[in-house]
Amino acid sequence: MARKSSLLKQTLIFSACTILIIYAFFNTFLSSSTAAATTGISSTTSSLFAEQISRENFQEFPEKATENEKKVRVFMYDLPKKFTTGIIENHALARGSSDLSKVSYPGHQHMGEWYMYLDLSRPDLDRVGSPVVKVNDPEEADLFYVPVFSSLSLIVNPARAGTVPGSDPVYSDEKMQEELVEWLEEQEYWRRNNGRDHVVFAGDPNALYRVLDRVKNAVLLLSDFGRVRSDQGSLIKDVIVPYSHRINVYNGDIGVEERKTLLFFMGNRYRKDVSLFS
Repeated sequence: MARKSSLLKQTLIFSACTILIIYAFFNTFLSSSTAAATTGISSTTSSLFAEQISRENFQEFPEKATENEKKVRVFMYDLPKKFTTGIIENHALARGSSDLSKVSYPGHQHMGEWYMYLDLSRPDLDRVGSPVVKVNDPEEADLFYVPVFSSLSLIVNPARAGTVPGSDPVYSDEKMQEELVEWLEEQEYWRRNNGRDHVVFAGDPNALYRVLDRVKNAVLLLSDFGRVRSDQGSLIKDVIVPYSHRINVYNGDIGVEERKTLLFFMGNRYRKDVSLFS
């Protein structure tokens, strides 16, 4: 009976995170306004998807339950700045910026962690229709989101830093990882379930590589399972978030607005360093 309860809990956590990820993606990458990247996520999203997914994943709840009772309740940690916007500033400083007042999230390769942070930072009035309810009381939370910019942290220093004179690294990703885990392990709600109801973004295949064993109980948002061991990542608890900049939006005659079902295809893949003929 205990095994069934454990599997049910894992399944619910996976379903909840899938809702959260799909919502954030459709709330950002399919939005027609590019200005949302600096001011917040637009509320004009594919709400049909979000509402349908919410209904299908929580159909076991009684009909009398209110809409908010059917939604995933997420508590987002107020992390120290060095784990969030401080990483953005260090990225700018490492590239010679002297005016941090105009610094914004750079590039688009690791924008998933940025958009998740923006979405959960929006006022409640701007989150109408979301299948996710942000709660301020951790006692009310189903999931705890850790908004660390782990993928951006990995590439703060330019690629040639430390390899040529005058290019010594100005930032340590390894130090950030260690300090993040130390901070988490001091938190009451992390210790309560050893991080199993927490969600951590590690979009780059090498993000959090130094401390992955210490956060592997959490729901990890990964780009693939290519560089995580089987005891670290799993389709049972984790969610694959593909690199959005490599996904082309379909522009044909059949759009996505009227679709009632989303499909997620799973299977093996060959990484670029594996030969098909070896």
